Amino acid sequence: MRRSRSYLPGYKWLNRRWNSWSLTKKLVLFYLPLFVLPSIVGLSLLAQNYNAAIRTNAESYSDSITSLTVDKLEATIQTYNNVSLQILTSDEIGAILSEQVHNEFEKIEIQQQLERSVLPIIGGLDSNRIKGCVFVTDNSTFVIGQDEQEPLSEKGKSNTVTANGAPYWDSVRSGYPTDDDVSTFRLGRVIKDENFRPMGYFYLIVSSNVFRDVLSSAMAGSNTAFFLKGPDKVLLQEHGIQEDTFSEVLRLEQSLDYNEWTLTAEYALNTVYATVYRMSVFAAWLAGGSLVLGLVASYLIRTDIALPIARLLANMRRGLRGEKPNSLTKFRGAREITQLNETFISVMYEIYNLLGEVKASEERKRQVQLKVLQNQLSPHFIYNTLNTIRWMAMIRKQDHIKEIIDALSNLLRYSIRDTNELVSLENEINVMREFVKIQQVRHQNFIFQVELEDEAKPYRLLKFLIQPLLENAIVHGLSSIDHSGQIRLEAKAENGMLSIRVWDNGSGIGQERLHEIKQVMSSGTGSHIGLLSVKERIEMFYGPAYGMNITSERGVGTTVELKLPILNEGWPNEND
Repeated sequence: MRRSRSYLPGYKWLNRRWNSWSLTKKLVLFYLPLFVLPSIVGLSLLAQNYNAAIRTNAESYSDSITSLTVDKLEATIQTYNNVSLQILTSDEIGAILSEQVHNEFEKIEIQQQLERSVLPIIGGLDSNRIKGCVFVTDNSTFVIGQDEQEPLSEKGKSNTVTANGAPYWDSVRSGYPTDDDVSTFRLGRVIKDENFRPMGYFYLIVSSNVFRDVLSSAMAGSNTAFFLKGPDKVLLQEHGIQEDTFSEVLRLEQSLDYNEWTLTAEYALNTVYATVYRMSVFAAWLAGGSLVLGLVASYLIRTDIALPIARLLANMRRGLRGEKPNSLTKFRGAREITQLNETFISVMYEIYNLLGEVKASEERKRQVQLKVLQNQLSPHFIYNTLNTIRWMAMIRKQDHIKEIIDALSNLLRYSIRDTNELVSLENEINVMREFVKIQQVRHQNFIFQVELEDEAKPYRLLKFLIQPLLENAIVHGLSSIDHSGQIRLEAKAENGMLSIRVWDNGSGIGQERLHEIKQVMSSGTGSHIGLLSVKERIEMFYGPAYGMNITSERGVGTTVELKLPILNEGWPNEND
């Protein structure tokens, strides 16, 4: 059964130690070993592998150059072998050499005939290519161009005859004691008549420059040397290596398919080792830079993250202790942390302002409740007095006085009950009819209309929300007009809310005065006590999502609209 890690030996102790360490300590102890040191080791291995790859590539490159040079040398040899073969197989040249020479004039004529036949084949004489061509027969010797001062050795003659028509290359040195290189090569073949019987031999004098050019073109810089060797001696060499500029030489040797020649190539490895050294130094500097960069990164992370987090935590603790937001500090650091700190300070400001608003709201609510309690004493006294007047009007048969007193008594009886009590919209409007009936005695020249949807009749609302609106419409809207006044009360469900509108065709309100009234409504202080009380009761009971809106036009009339939530009968919190 697998054991839980919480029961592993020392796990709890390690966990406590880890949780007690600061972020800075964790960075130093774990960031460097986990990230910086692997980078250093990786760079070292990379440098080692890179250095080995450089040497391998250098060897492969050198071998490729050597093979390519051998191919070029063989192609050059084959080119001149083909030229000699054309001379050997020329019927015209064979016929010329078959003629007997009786005197010097005939020899000169044969010499001229050979020149006309040979020069087109060899492409003309050139000191850097073919310097001449020599024909040796039993009777005479013919030289086209120039022959070397050193005569063909007996060994060369013997090898040429022994080759029996195959090409044979012999070397000729310049003769200077200080020059070890071959100056020219003799390419010889045996000449046969039409019956394939030997009648002599010929050889081309080929300049050593044709091979020297191949070696020179293959030189890979000043650190390369080529040696073209025969069976027993060095024929040509191109030496670009300085003895004091290298410590090790890579030596490669390949044989040619002709003449038993070999090509030896030497490559000084000082350039390779210089690259290896530079790579090693670069890896060391890069590893040191990685270490320094790791330390700098740790310092930056500490100053940019660890310290700002600690300061943010200190601000939060001070804010939770109740310190004012303006005493909280701002600091520099990572953008996300500074934004979080600024957001926290903004939230603390919002909470601070909200607490002030709540205190002010509670104070206003307390004052309103106190005022309601004080005002409850007057309606009781007035109600008893009106009851006495009503009986006196009945005794004297003053029915209109009785109706006014009945209406006023109903209003007083309605107002004596809890002002926060929720009533149906239908009952509220019926009581407002009693209020209008009393006002029509004083202001006789206006009509009161009610438009109430049946669906909205049982909706619940606070008492006396509509009365201040009707009173303002009568007192301020209709009192100064010279035409028939009209007040219309509309109530209906609209857009998921209860909409109550009180409209009058009175004198209206100018735009400047209307703006002042709206500012008074927003500030919560002013002389419009009725409208302010309606607004405050709506906000305190229903919340800030609901309220009141006033629109008016001078000389046309005024409309006041209430937006309330739809509360049906039996709403559980109607006494809240």
